[in-house]
Amino acid sequence: MATTSTKQTARRAARGPLKGRAWVAIGLVAFLMVASMVVWRRSVGVAAARDMRRMSEVERGLLSEKTTLERDIRAAMARRRVIAEAERRLGLHVATDAQTRILSDSLLAIPARPDAAVSDSASRS
Repeated sequence: MATTSTKQTARRAARGPLKGRAWVAIGLVAFLMVASMVVWRRSVGVAAARDMRRMSEVERGLLSEKTTLERDIRAAMARRRVIAEAERRLGLHVATDAQTRILSDSLLAIPARPDAAVSDSASRS
């Protein structure tokens, strides 16, 4: 009965390297793996392109909103609008000519007092 086990071992050993069917199966498995990797990579690329397109649309919308807000800020900061709001909310008004005084630069400078110069020289001596 030992002969049947030796026959099976001898048959397995007699096979040798892989035959044609095994190489075809290995090639088919390799092809399927490469094909599935290509499909996966393309699906990832399509999803990334979709995200980039969506982000680009969001960016355009935000730039449009920024432009609108900047225009509104410039309009709100206009002198005419600020004066109108100050008059309406705070009860302020633009001063008339009778209420304004124009000061020259010479009046703004502090004049040197002659008596201060004398006292300074007296304290030094």
